[in-house]
Amino acid sequence: MTPVEQQISLTSSNPILSRPQFGRRGGQKTAARDPRAGIAVVRDRIRAGNDWERAHGDEAAPLPVLVGDLMTMDGVLPRAAAALVVTALTAVLSWTLLPLAALGTAASYGVAAGAALLAAALVVIQRRRNPPSAAPALTFAALQGVFLGVFSTTASSHLSPGVFVQTVLGTMAASAAFLLARALHWMRVNRRLYGVAGAALLGLAFLGLADWILFPLMGADGLGLRPLGLGIVMGAVGVALGVSFLPLHFRQVENGITYGTSRDQSWPAAFGLTLTLVWLYVETARLLTLYPSEELY
Repeated sequence: MTPVEQQISLTSSNPILSRPQFGRRGGQKTAARDPRAGIAVVRDRIRAGNDWERAHGDEAAPLPVLVGDLMTMDGVLPRAAAALVVTALTAVLSWTLLPLAALGTAASYGVAAGAALLAAALVVIQRRRNPPSAAPALTFAALQGVFLGVFSTTASSHLSPGVFVQTVLGTMAASAAFLLARALHWMRVNRRLYGVAGAALLGLAFLGLADWILFPLMGADGLGLRPLGLGIVMGAVGVALGVSFLPLHFRQVENGITYGTSRDQSWPAAFGLTLTLVWLYVETARLLTLYPSEELY
C-alpha cells in the first residue's frame, strides 16, 4: 500500500462529517484561516450587496455574509462539550439507576437496541435534512448514552465485570480531554503530535477521576477494577481508541472551517463529533479490513 493510499484510507467515514458541507465541495473555498483571504471574501460580498442595493432601490437587499457568519472552532467546541456531557450523564444514569439485572439479559439488550435504532434514525435525518439546531444533537447524545450504558453493562455481565464499562469510560474521557486540548490550543500545526500525547495523558487522568467518582455508586466489580485490573487495561484501550480516531473527525471539522462553512453548521459539526463515541468502533473494524489477512499474523 502506497503512502497516498494509506492517507486516503484513513479518512474518517463519519456519516455526518463526511458530507460535502465539511469539505471543499460544500464550503466557500475561502481558506478561512488566511486573514487576507477572509478580508477579500468580506470585501467581495459587501461589494455584491452594494451592487444589489443600487440595482433594486428600496427592495430588501440581502445582508453580506461577514466573517462572523462562518463556522469557527470556538463555536463548535462548546456545542460538542454540551453533547458529550449529555451522553456521559445518560450513560451514568443507565449504569446506576436502571434495574438491568431485574430486567434480564433479553430485555436489557432490547432497551439498548431500541435506543440504538432511534439514534440511527436521527443520524439519517441529520445527514439528509441537516437541521442546524441543538435538538437533534442533544437528543442523539442522550440516546447514545442510554445505548452505551445499557449495552456495556449487559455485555460485561457475561464476560468480565465492568470490562466494557471501562472501555466506554475511556472513550468518553478521551473525548473530553481532546475537546479541552483543542480549547487550550494544544493542537498546533507544527506540534500536533505533542497535543495528541497531552490529550491522551489528560484522558487517562479523566478516566481515573471518573472511576473515583463512580466507585461509591458501582463498586470495584461494577467498574471492572477487579479481578487482575482487566478493567483498567480496557479503560486505557478506550482512551487509545479515542485519541487515535478523534483527530480524523476533528480534521473534517477543520476542513469545513478552512473552506468557509456557514456558522449554522456548528450544531451539525457537534453532532458528528458526538457520533464519534460509537463510530470509532466502526472505524476500528474498518481499519482492520485495510490490511490483507496474512499481514495480521
